[in-house]
Amino acid sequence: MQRLYPIPWRIAHRGARDQAPENTRAAFDRALDYPIDGIELDVRMSADDAPVIFHDDTLRRVTGRRTPLEELSLTQLEGLDWGGWYHPNFSGEPLLTLAQTLAWFGPRTRLMIEIKSTPAHQRNGHAARLTRRVIDLLAGMPQSVPADHIFILSFDPRVLRLAHELAPQWRYVINAPEFSPHWVMALPPDQTAYLWAIDVRIGRLSPVLAGWAKARGLRVFTYTCNGPRQVHKALRLGVDAVLSDRPGWLTHFLDNIKS
Repeated sequence: MQRLYPIPWRIAHRGARDQAPENTRAAFDRALDYPIDGIELDVRMSADDAPVIFHDDTLRRVTGRRTPLEELSLTQLEGLDWGGWYHPNFSGEPLLTLAQTLAWFGPRTRLMIEIKSTPAHQRNGHAARLTRRVIDLLAGMPQSVPADHIFILSFDPRVLRLAHELAPQWRYVINAPEFSPHWVMALPPDQTAYLWAIDVRIGRLSPVLAGWAKARGLRVFTYTCNGPRQVHKALRLGVDAVLSDRPGWLTHFLDNIKS
């Protein structure tokens, strides 16, 4: 039977976080056990300006304390256990840096690199420093990493604009605000002309927003699709990439879907 919808890219959201601690080498390795099309990951920066892979504002998930990640040096962060919080089987999981991620996973799959930013980080210059460090690392990444494997994402259009000014060759994706995703439709043309795609939470993705993006030649990504109803909605709206916490389930579901 012919498929009713084209199959979008299958993106592992923070790796296979249903099987391993998110944003770690273990989670990325497990994601690549499946025929995925890319991995989404989050980048923050240590006190000594080392970009590392982690999502949260604080280290509470890892240490039980609300210490901001950017207050610790890379050496201090490397001394923490990044997997024991998830399951004892992952105790001793090491910190993953962006440099390691580019070297180990960049040659194997697409990397959706989300640069984290907050209003405070914008005010104190941290967001700009992190953006510049990410661009510096991409400029020196191994030649084995195909250029079309690199995507830069952010909820902050100022981060994307700076990154694009520094390195216009990469593909840029804006994450729409969760509770007001149509905000992106009001952005001035100079903040959308260089974008490659928008990324919208599946529960907030509407036909109007998807149509707006498509009319401007933008691809549409959506997160986080962990069940059949979410995936069917994404397919009906013609998305180009589906992010899931369950990449194994997602690849199997999409490979077997008929309508």
